[in-house]
Amino acid sequence: MCHDTTGTYKKIPTGCGKEKEDLNLVKIAQSVGPPTRANCGACHWYGGGGDAIKHGDLDSTLKDPPYSHDVHMGGEDFSCQECHVAHKHKISGSSTTSAVSEGSVSCTDCHDEKPHSDEHPLLKKLNDHCNSIACQTCHIPTFAKAKPTLMFWDWSKAGKTMKVSQDDPYCITTHHKKKGLLIKKQNVRPDYAWYNGKHRQYLTGDSVNLDGITYLNSPVGDISDPKAKITPYKLFSGIQPADAKYEYLIIPKLWGGYWKHFDWDRAARDGMKAAGLKYSGKIKFVNTKMYWRINHEVVPKDQALSCTNCHSYDGVMDFEALGYKDDPAIVGCRFTKRTDHKEKVPIKKLKPKFWRSKKN
Repeated sequence: MCHDTTGTYKKIPTGCGKEKEDLNLVKIAQSVGPPTRANCGACHWYGGGGDAIKHGDLDSTLKDPPYSHDVHMGGEDFSCQECHVAHKHKISGSSTTSAVSEGSVSCTDCHDEKPHSDEHPLLKKLNDHCNSIACQTCHIPTFAKAKPTLMFWDWSKAGKTMKVSQDDPYCITTHHKKKGLLIKKQNVRPDYAWYNGKHRQYLTGDSVNLDGITYLNSPVGDISDPKAKITPYKLFSGIQPADAKYEYLIIPKLWGGYWKHFDWDRAARDGMKAAGLKYSGKIKFVNTKMYWRINHEVVPKDQALSCTNCHSYDGVMDFEALGYKDDPAIVGCRFTKRTDHKEKVPIKKLKPKFWRSKKN
């Protein structure tokens, strides 16, 4: 799967690693070579059931992307292992959704901690931003640029017959009897959160918020954490079954179960028995959210976010949600307080008119 250069080696999607029949395994074995992007993408581009479905920044476009889509793979023709360096088959990189890590990968593996020129005042100011903002935040202004990615999945609508319409070429709503209501979006602006290199993980049997939102893998960090940086994410929303009495997510039996008989109670009973968890017989569908970190689809520097993309009335950043009292260009960065030294008053009083009125 990783070293085949013929493009013919295939696995059965539901076969737990078993290869498809009638493959010329001798020819494949005699045609091995260094992994290409297509080798890695055969799994990673199609996670979640289809091209671009899971990650948002990984899809088959990366087999041969234009420079404008990704400067590393399209401009420099990077292989995946150029960044995800392997050592004895341990491939560096860490998962957003599970406790898997075989070494860290960072932009600063190649680039300087302060990559912008100090010769220009504006670029020098951008270097100061590197203390609190991840490189990806400015250099990946949108994700899923070429193919739509799944943003919402409502399991409560599974087993039903529904009619849905597509009203927007960048937002596709479909209904699948086995899976429920699905919404895919293209050219999506990320959500932003503080991230210090760790995520909290929802584990089997953990409690859920029956009446609110349960975050399954929220990033660790906040405005007071010096190791945390504002990082871009695909924030994926779901509605899935939980046990109304025991208040944890249900693990339903889908394959050979719900997808065959469309009975949630039966699927829950069979699945929870196999998982070794109690099941009360009472199901409530709850809201969940997952964070998928955005690292790929880096655009050319002239397409990166500019100052006014963030520091304006309708900027992409929700600074208050990130813990700031106001725009940090006004109140100062998180570890210093900015003031007008002539009048000894907060510079917030000097806020220009266009910040007060969206019309202006």
